[in-house]
Amino acid sequence: PIGMYLEKAQQIADLLDQKGADYATPDKFFTQLANAWSGLLGIELTPSQCCSMMIVFKACRMVANPKHADSADDLVGYSLILTELAKLQREHEQAD
Repeated sequence: PIGMYLEKAQQIADLLDQKGADYATPDKFFTQLANAWSGLLGIELTPSQCCSMMIVFKACRMVANPKHADSADDLVGYSLILTELAKLQREHEQAD
C-alpha cells in the first residue's frame, strides 16, 4: 500500500535527529570516528568508509539474527547517513 514505509521512515529520521543532538551531527561524528579508527589501524579512513563499515557490521548482525528489527532500522539509518556524507563530500569538492 501507498505510504506503508512512511511511519518507519519518520521513526528512523527522528532517531537520527535525536542521536545528532545527543552526540554530534553525522559528519562530525564520523569524522571523529574516522580519525580514531585511522589512528588505531595506521591507515587513513574517511567518514564515508567508516559509515560503510557500520552498514556491513549491521548486515552481519542481520545475518546472525534476521528477526532483530533494530539492526534493520540501523541499516536504514546508516544508509541515510552515508547518503548525506556523500552529498557533503561532493559539495566540499565543488567548493575547492
